[in-house]
Amino acid sequence: MQTIFSEEDLQRIAETHLHGHGAAGLAEAGPDALRGGSAGMAAEAPSAWPRSEPSPARGARDERDPDEAAVEAEPILCASTRRIVLISPYPNLLHELIRDLSAACYDVLVFHRVDDLVLHSLQADLYLLDAGAANVLGSDPGFRTFIADPAKRRRALAIKPQRGQAAYGGKSARQAAEAWQLASAAPHEMLERVGQHLLRELAADAAADEGVAGFKDLVVDTKRMAVFRSGSRVDLTKTEYELLLHFIRAEGAVLTRDHLMEEIWGAAFFGNSNVVDVHVKSLRRKLGDSAVRPSYIETVRGVGYRLAD
Repeated sequence: MQTIFSEEDLQRIAETHLHGHGAAGLAEAGPDALRGGSAGMAAEAPSAWPRSEPSPARGARDERDPDEAAVEAEPILCASTRRIVLISPYPNLLHELIRDLSAACYDVLVFHRVDDLVLHSLQADLYLLDAGAANVLGSDPGFRTFIADPAKRRRALAIKPQRGQAAYGGKSARQAAEAWQLASAAPHEMLERVGQHLLRELAADAAADEGVAGFKDLVVDTKRMAVFRSGSRVDLTKTEYELLLHFIRAEGAVLTRDHLMEEIWGAAFFGNSNVVDVHVKSLRRKLGDSAVRPSYIETVRGVGYRLAD
């Protein structure tokens, strides 16, 4: 320990221990600064060590209500969930949608491709298909089987790229997605669209339990096998009735001629698909419908039929 006998000794020690304070600086401060102890040094400190200001982010955190911060941090326990299957070869591009669906109490299962036995046997409330990669998905044999299934198409929505964002596959992807003929929405709109779709599904299931199905002004009483148009009964044959019921339950999904033949006539039927066209023509006539400007049943050329928009 050094012994201090005079102000000169104190000044010499200060020069060696105070960073940024030379003899000139101390000389200007004078003996009063040295004798002032901590008060004198505090007066000089700002020139060498400027006091740091709190960052805006930290200040904002300090101003927040502690109760509000605690609420945001609390986990959410979902009392019930619905299962959604998302199919995309590029799920990393849809991570925000996956996050939002999970936060809204949906169980989201992601599949990169459809050629998977687990997916085909899995029961889901809704399927979301990446339209931006429609050309890639279309090259998957499993996906072609999947998209041809009316039951799965009825529970499917297409995810279209964000506005202004090109589809990953360009024009070929857009054309492939249009062939799906599914309702679509951009990722930022999908959460609301999913909720609307599932509500319609619940209403349709409830109507099916009550034995009633309908489309526009058509009402089908499945318990009595009766069809009404604007309140007036329409006399249909059993085959025409089953055709109409298949179209209504498909909810706009395209039904191929082969599918209709197998469902209505059975696998053992040896006729050709023209028999479907004949019965659809008769059904349209009894409903007062037109093939040129359809109100109920629309022809999808080379494929089959669907409900008109």
